Amino acid sequence: MERKEVLSEGECWQLLATATVGRLALSVHALPAILPVQYYLEDGGIAACLGQFDVPEQSGHDAVVAFSVDQIDEENRSGWSVNVIGLSTFDYRVNGVLNDCGEPAAGQIVHLEPKVVTGQRLTLCPFITSHGSARLPG
Repeated sequence: MERKEVLSEGECWQLLATATVGRLALSVHALPAILPVQYYLEDGGIAACLGQFDVPEQSGHDAVVAFSVDQIDEENRSGWSVNVIGLSTFDYRVNGVLNDCGEPAAGQIVHLEPKVVTGQRLTLCPFITSHGSARLPG
């Protein structure tokens, strides 16, 4: 990817509100894990359902985690990316109601209290094709 345009925190939250799937990065058994998760915005934070991922509570309770969402339009060679870093807690409730959003996690929800929110608009590199090969200039 080439040029980037830095987004304000307000623009980042607006973009986060347009998507429902992101990636949660946390430590599981002292190893990094990046999990695709469904999420929603909640009281100035992010709530992500772990669904099928069985994550020990200590991995996401009072831990520093990262969360990322992006949207890329390969045809127009552009997109955006938003990253959030913050403290997490585990719960089994959505808006105060007990939840069951998938097995084996049986409704584990990671609530992320944002500390750093950054984002950028992206322009894709013109030399990499949509098939993952390099196209040399000239």
